[in-house]
Amino acid sequence: MKEKDVVAILKEQGWTCGKDEVGDYFCVTDIGGVQLQIIPSVGKRSDHFRVLLMSSVSSTEFSDAVSFISGDRGSHAPIIVSNEAPEKLSVFSTDDVVRLSEKAASWARSQNIDEGLKIYRELPTDVKGAMPLQHLAALAIAGDSGGLDEYKKSFEKGDRLGFVPYITSDMIGRALMIAQGSK
Repeated sequence: MKEKDVVAILKEQGWTCGKDEVGDYFCVTDIGGVQLQIIPSVGKRSDHFRVLLMSSVSSTEFSDAVSFISGDRGSHAPIIVSNEAPEKLSVFSTDDVVRLSEKAASWARSQNIDEGLKIYRELPTDVKGAMPLQHLAALAIAGDSGGLDEYKKSFEKGDRLGFVPYITSDMIGRALMIAQGSK
């Protein structure tokens, strides 16, 4: 069994599946108003399979905000990512996929999206990677127009506040638009 087989089983279970920009499979479902995304990874060894359904949770509002602020097309933007280790299975079957997806759903139900968003809101402006964008999106959906307006004014004065180079004044402006609309 390979990733595409896992995807086929998850589709039968009602998940929405596709491939991301680099060709990796992913599947998304709604768990009580929370978006659960799984990225399947299946490695065949000589005597076992190494299987991981890497899970993350988000909300439609957060993912939409990240997409709008960045100017990219919509996609899942994780708020909390599971750090589950791969399982070693001597035989890998449909029952294992169902069991692992149910385990991921149980994990998703136990996550506190609001706490994850609070962590993003409290990040410093000089964080790296995707986190600056996630910081702006978390502030935007919380309606923090005051903080975002301060960022925008600093950018206009030439002070980037330590933000990574890909963060632009236009992105902050779009975050501010969301914040002003969410009050």
